[in-house]
Amino acid sequence: WQTYRKVIDANYMHHAEFSAHIEQVLRSRFASRPFSILDLGCGDTAILAPMLANMEVRTYEGVDLSESALALAEQNLKSLSCPVHLTHSDLLAALKQGHRRYDAIHTSCAVHHLSTDQKGEFFALVAKRLEKDGFLMLTDVTREDDESLPVHFQRYCDWLRRDWHGLSEDEKTAICDHLLNNDLPKTRSVLESQARAAGLNDAVELARFGWYRLFYFGFKQADLASS
Repeated sequence: WQTYRKVIDANYMHHAEFSAHIEQVLRSRFASRPFSILDLGCGDTAILAPMLANMEVRTYEGVDLSESALALAEQNLKSLSCPVHLTHSDLLAALKQGHRRYDAIHTSCAVHHLSTDQKGEFFALVAKRLEKDGFLMLTDVTREDDESLPVHFQRYCDWLRRDWHGLSEDEKTAICDHLLNNDLPKTRSVLESQARAAGLNDAVELARFGWYRLFYFGFKQADLASS
């Protein structure tokens, strides 16, 4: 987690830019009413918590597999005045538990760990847990349509080793090993197809930086021009 915090703090994966777009969408959609949000793969919430602290959040629920990240999240979320619930779980298991629906579901850099079938299950479960006018915001790494998984890993790790100057060589190697052993990024077209099969609209791409994209999925096309 400490290495990942270095990556976030250095903004190598453009968390700051994506965060600005996420804030714009939340403020646009919930300008006049409080909202509930489920944060899947919430990490330590160091980016999202300050944003939500200045909004009318009705309830916040966060889910993550890292106990150390959740301990930090508990501290960072003290700035929220709404009920906060944190769960140590993987995102699919969390979505299968209970029947509560949410106005917004957010996930960042987590879905790419799922297999193809699990990604399809993820979208189906999300559709069941959203309010009828709710939406999913998904930030994640994607592959190009003509980019095989081995080619993607080679290009990504070449970029990482060249441009992530704040990390040691051992840290860079550890991240590349993690990618090779755990990551299964898909193309935009695959994610769109899976979301559509679950009953969600085609993806609205709100932002893109390199292989990373921020998608918006809802049951009806929202006017995101101001976002």
